[in-house]
Amino acid sequence: MSTYSYKLFFLTFLLSFAVSASAIKVKKKEVKQVPLYQGVQIGLNLSPVQALYSDNWNASIKADANLKNKYLPTLEVGLTNFNRTSEAGIHFTSSGKYMKVGVNLPLSISGEKAEDMFFVGAHFGFSAFTYDLKDLSYTKSYWGNGSVTSFNNEKSMAGWLEFVTGVRVQVAGPVSLGWTAQYKMILHASKGKNSIPPYIPGYGLNASSMPGIDLHLYYRLPF
Repeated sequence: MSTYSYKLFFLTFLLSFAVSASAIKVKKKEVKQVPLYQGVQIGLNLSPVQALYSDNWNASIKADANLKNKYLPTLEVGLTNFNRTSEAGIHFTSSGKYMKVGVNLPLSISGEKAEDMFFVGAHFGFSAFTYDLKDLSYTKSYWGNGSVTSFNNEKSMAGWLEFVTGVRVQVAGPVSLGWTAQYKMILHASKGKNSIPPYIPGYGLNASSMPGIDLHLYYRLPF
């Protein structure tokens, strides 16, 4: 190979290196860095409208922080009132506060601050509540002498896990609507002094697992 060929090869190598370096810099500039804090949204549970036609209702408010459009730590607090009479004539009521804490992970987003999203998540729920059981009938003796009793102001605590999936859609400006489906699994539910609680605020009927769905109206804070 001649000296001229070596010089041409060397110049070509330098030119290619320079072009590659410039391309890398351009690509680095094209990668947009998303700030850690992307805002906070406050959500109001819309199910309290049930109180207009039913004794059973659930009111809650939640807040989630958007971190880099990737993580949404969330906190929800609520209040439930439940009133039902079974087919056997047993009347039971349950009321109390509950709290849920967890994190949601967006799987698909649209908008600079993830105004529209599809997400999954996991939450832990806890409730301390009171309940009443009335008109319980039982047999006192072998001869079948029946009696009716009631257990009032029974106290209980419960904890559970929730696996959730949902969507959130921007309606206008900072306002959006969100639907969340839940699959709940009870971890612990303490007994009352004389009975087992039939219903747990924030969870539902006292069963090993429960499905659920919520509709929230969200407002994104201006800071």
